[in-house]
Amino acid sequence: MIPSNTICVSEEGPANALALNKDATQVVIAGRNVFKVFSIEENDFTEVCNLRVGKNLNLNFSSIDVAWSTIEENTLATAATNGAVVVWNLGRSGRSKQEHVFSDHKRTVNKVSFHLTEPALLISGSQDGMMKCFDLRMKEVARTFISNTESIRDVQFSPHQAHTFAAVSENGNVQLWDVRRHERCLQQFTAHSGPVFACDWHSEMPWLATASRDKTIKVWDIHAKPNLEHTIYTIASVGHVKWRPQKKYQVASCALVLDCAVHVWDVRRPHVPLATFAEHRDVTTAIAWQNDPNTFLSTSRDCSLYRHRFSEAAHPVLWANPHGVCVSARGDVTHAAPDCPLPALHTNPASDRYVPGLGRKQPTAGSLRPQAQAALERLFPGGAASVLTRYSGEGRPPCCVVACAKEYKMRGLPTHELAEHNAKVARAYNRHMVGHVWEVVRCVYGRPPPREPPEREPPPPPPAHTNSNAVEEEPLEEVEQWAETQFHNSGVLGMPTLSIYIPPHKYKIRHDATGACGPEGSGWVSAASAHYVDVETADWTLPEEAFPLRAPPPAHQPSILDTTHGRAAAGGASPGGSSSPGSGSSGSNGSACTAPPNLEQTSSAYPGAATPEEGESGPLWVVHEALRPHVEPAPLLALALRHHADLGDVQTAALVMIVLHEHRSDLFPYIDEGLQEHWLLGYIEFLQKHKLWNVATEVVRCAWLSSVWSLSQQSSSVTVCCGRCGRRARPRAMCDRCLPHPDLCAVCRQVVRGLYAWCQGCSHGGHLEHMRQWMEKHQLCPAGCGHHCQLG
Repeated sequence: MIPSNTICVSEEGPANALALNKDATQVVIAGRNVFKVFSIEENDFTEVCNLRVGKNLNLNFSSIDVAWSTIEENTLATAATNGAVVVWNLGRSGRSKQEHVFSDHKRTVNKVSFHLTEPALLISGSQDGMMKCFDLRMKEVARTFISNTESIRDVQFSPHQAHTFAAVSENGNVQLWDVRRHERCLQQFTAHSGPVFACDWHSEMPWLATASRDKTIKVWDIHAKPNLEHTIYTIASVGHVKWRPQKKYQVASCALVLDCAVHVWDVRRPHVPLATFAEHRDVTTAIAWQNDPNTFLSTSRDCSLYRHRFSEAAHPVLWANPHGVCVSARGDVTHAAPDCPLPALHTNPASDRYVPGLGRKQPTAGSLRPQAQAALERLFPGGAASVLTRYSGEGRPPCCVVACAKEYKMRGLPTHELAEHNAKVARAYNRHMVGHVWEVVRCVYGRPPPREPPEREPPPPPPAHTNSNAVEEEPLEEVEQWAETQFHNSGVLGMPTLSIYIPPHKYKIRHDATGACGPEGSGWVSAASAHYVDVETADWTLPEEAFPLRAPPPAHQPSILDTTHGRAAAGGASPGGSSSPGSGSSGSNGSACTAPPNLEQTSSAYPGAATPEEGESGPLWVVHEALRPHVEPAPLLALALRHHADLGDVQTAALVMIVLHEHRSDLFPYIDEGLQEHWLLGYIEFLQKHKLWNVATEVVRCAWLSSVWSLSQQSSSVTVCCGRCGRRARPRAMCDRCLPHPDLCAVCRQVVRGLYAWCQGCSHGGHLEHMRQWMEKHQLCPAGCGHHCQLG
């Protein structure tokens, strides 16, 4: 959105440069495909003439820079990409305004500039590293200045000394030349660490502002020896810089890349711009102030020309947070607050907008009234001073992460015991979520292997049954045929049957009556072949319900039973019901229906389940293998470790991987090697930051990655420093600087004559009696080095 007092005009192509005439009533823009002169009206731009006309439009019409003479109204000069310097005369009759072409440079000309008092002098800077001064009256080169640098990016005549001009180059140097002496420069100094793209002289002070690719704007005092006065820090490489007229400390700049806005800075507050103009949608290529300090023009690669008024500026300092808080690794808190905060300024309510997530209204362009804007410019430099307050963390409990790191165990015990110990440590420091993770590791990887079910003997062959009161026996051939199949079907509902247990004394009666052979004392028989019914204890009365309720399981039996177990119980042998179709038995005696015996379930996976002993009468037991759902813990544990690492807790993620030992490979499919290395190195860096060198070394030794384990194989170097001056000393040699001086007592600062006591940790010492008296009352070194000295 364009402010109301800002005017804009679209161009045929992007402009590389612009220049104003001496009255600031007309502006010329020049680029690769555009070369026009506009008249600046109150609310609009009016095109005066188009200089890009003619039959032969060659590279002389493609301009990189343009300059307007400050004395001659109709004289222009442009720098072309083919190394030509072209002079234009707007008062010339006809369509073509080209006056003369200088083709003395061998490479592209980057900058042209007119002399401020001599209208016939024009200077240019080229990519070939040379500067040429042209005499427009003679139409020839008056002097050539060789800079011995890579290329010249900008040249500007000084307004304070008529014969001095400054040149900046891509190697970061600034040169000051006398136009009358071309042999060598007056002064040369390195201004920036990168290429310098632009420079501009202050109109009142002997200051030269330079802009560089190192994202800084520097102000140099050129009165005598060049001296750096101010440094402004920006967010991108600075391409152009211009001092604001009638404002001593304010300068405008535009970036070469990334940043599309034009910023106005106060050199006394170098980190926050005073005003920002963000109308352009692409990188700004040139800026020029009118004679009024409240108006300037700018061009951009978005093919637009803007006139900005300072009253329509946005002020970032109004929505920037003036306070800062930082927490150190040891728990110290530092708070920075402005020494002289800005007062509440009156803004236009209609120009404020609410930014979601910011929690407050953000001022935009034109938000300040004229009185408030004047007050802001007056108070802005003083707001840079801040008061820094530090709150020490001494006396407070130590960090729980550091305390856990000191007490955690990583090896020497099985995985479940290490996890149990670490869980207790975590819960002791109120880290319950971390303790829960360790409990999960203990439960998952500390469970003993499941016991194999006991092998049971095969059931005996079905004996011949002679009791007339019992159920009719099934044919032996059919039983043998069932034994060859995968499942045995009982006479009830055709469901698969299992083995049943008959009490030993009952089985003995049956064995004696039939005379069949079987294992002595064996009570396990096939339910499909035996069809055993105890006629003596059977209840032949009809139940009240058609199907009796299932009896509750005994107290020693597990309560987790699935539907498959129920089917097995329901598919047992029925004493009086109908048998299977192939059994050959008939169910014509309907009055003989009885309730089924009490069937209870037991699992061979639970060795504690009780079975009837010999000589006891008890219910029938159905034996089967318990079906347990299988849960893979590795992906869940990997997900938990990733969650803790995302929260910043690399300690838990790294130590769980270390403690798992041989089970660590279960997590490899879910956690890649790069992430494992990142966790280990992050935890090692954390330990070294808190000076837990032994714990960090232990982590390196337990590491399974070669990139981490190899840290222990690297050579270590110990630097010896002088305890008195702190200077690095040679091994096994005294400090060269402190060698001639006698040893002074760190307490009384006098020469020690007699017994001398010193600390082996910091090398400070003094009189034995003085050091004893000091250590009785203090713990730190009397020399002020901060070491906790111990006197033997």
